[in-house]
Amino acid sequence: MARTIRDPIERQITFDALAPHFVTMREWSAFTVLVPLTVVLVMWQWQPPLLLLGWFLLLLLGIYARFVLTRAYRKAEVTPDTAEPWHRGLLATSVYCGLLWVAAAFLFFVEASAPHQLFLVTLLVTLGVGSLSSGTHWLPLYYGYGAPILLALAIKLMLLGELPYMALALMVLATLIATVAFTRKLNGIVRSEMRLHYQGAALAEELQQQSEALQEAIHAKSRVLATASHDLRQPLHALSLFIDALKGVEDEREKVRVFGRIDQSLNAMRKLFDALFDMSRLDANVVQPEYSHFDVATMLAGLCEEYRDTAERHELQLRMHVPDVVVLADRALLERIMRNLISNALRYTHRGGVLISARRRGSQVLVQVWDTGVGIPADRQEQAFTEFQQLQHCNDERDKGLGFGLAIVRRLCALLDYPLQLRSEVGRGSVFSFSVPQGNPQLARRVEQGQEQSSWRAAGKLILVIDDDRNVLNAMETLLKGWRFSVLSCEHLDDALQVLRSGGRAPDLVLSDLHLGDGVNGVAAIAQIRALIDRPVAGLLVTGETSREQLKRAEESGLKLLHKPVRPLELRGAIQHQLSLVAVS
Repeated sequence: MARTIRDPIERQITFDALAPHFVTMREWSAFTVLVPLTVVLVMWQWQPPLLLLGWFLLLLLGIYARFVLTRAYRKAEVTPDTAEPWHRGLLATSVYCGLLWVAAAFLFFVEASAPHQLFLVTLLVTLGVGSLSSGTHWLPLYYGYGAPILLALAIKLMLLGELPYMALALMVLATLIATVAFTRKLNGIVRSEMRLHYQGAALAEELQQQSEALQEAIHAKSRVLATASHDLRQPLHALSLFIDALKGVEDEREKVRVFGRIDQSLNAMRKLFDALFDMSRLDANVVQPEYSHFDVATMLAGLCEEYRDTAERHELQLRMHVPDVVVLADRALLERIMRNLISNALRYTHRGGVLISARRRGSQVLVQVWDTGVGIPADRQEQAFTEFQQLQHCNDERDKGLGFGLAIVRRLCALLDYPLQLRSEVGRGSVFSFSVPQGNPQLARRVEQGQEQSSWRAAGKLILVIDDDRNVLNAMETLLKGWRFSVLSCEHLDDALQVLRSGGRAPDLVLSDLHLGDGVNGVAAIAQIRALIDRPVAGLLVTGETSREQLKRAEESGLKLLHKPVRPLELRGAIQHQLSLVAVS
């Protein structure tokens, strides 16, 4: 059960966060009866009727108890000081109903019928991920309901023993981890902003202003929460269908097609978490630009090819008008800005197309993204750059995103000192503009030549991989050996140090997870290995951390930081770049 909240501010925050939840649970009580009723009807011919009816009646009892609780809450004059028993009652009913759905995962899984399996898996995943919104208000509600359902489903799939079920179980576990992290992130945002509100309660006028701003932020996050939950469920639902479809596929071409669709679903989930990681790094003020000279036309041409399929799918033109011109910028951050602008333009353009242009303007290069989309009203243009804000009339509701895109663009432009401008007219389209300093063509050619030379030198190098997750370690070792690297894999720093002290070959690069357990982190691990070898050794960090403190500590170390899930192409490029830097030094 939830612990007693002693801090009056925390107690007030929990009270205000859960008050609307009591109203929502009461209003949806009748609808929630339809879900278990559907289970009974679907499973009637496959399960003992008494078992189904007994389970259904027990679940009805829990739903009725929750209805009585929420109705009594509405009639009672509940205050923050007297609300804790009501919160515990709400949690108890949620845990009770969650345990009955856990039982359903084991009792009603029909191994002889694929359609019934698909029905139950889809339903349980929907319940598990869909309850994410309750965790946004109060984390124990998600831990007591949604998380056990997903965990039970994963265990049941693992117990079946066959490879497709094991793979699906791993995907469900990955979804559980992702939703827990996502719920904690949103819960932290909501509670943090509410805490700021109440800490300023002593100032009456500021209290009113902060209250309005806080409510607007909470409402904005609540509006996008349904879309975020949907966007997380959709690719997972698609994955479950594709995995089930693979069981009966014998044609190799059809297998390739299905695996391609699985990769698309994984990419959709990756984009959601990439946006969250970007905001976490910007919030932590740990993004440090790495400037270089490069041909902007080459970079933009690659982005055009990347988004061409999306444009063609929506019957839009994607054109580029960019001369050969070198700029001085952080290539990765500039690509991130352009990706967000291009995807945003394609998302809100129904007909016509998108134009990417660049023109010399004195010592600057004016970069612009034009579209013939729906446009942004003048009174909403400032709001469009705010986190969790989404425009209406999205071209594809499945690609609507979390509302981070333009917020990331503005913050990256401010970081790089690129004045960002927006001109837009409703019904005619928009143009986003910013200027980048011109670079030196001679320096750009030297960088390109160095990259060409470093690509073949990378093969045969020894990479020391440190990660306390054996599955990740094995996967990384397999990938690196496929690229013709020699690999030394260690789960613990002490193992790596012991190998090196016993005369083992010194690595050319250390690839370490940021969090290694036992109070050890990747920054310290790489530092100790460098000290032991006493010569320059390239280093890379890989992390799934989102906390500001961890990200800031990693960035301050000067080591290149890659965020999970890492695309293989991105990993290989980072490895070759780090090896080339050591070779030059």
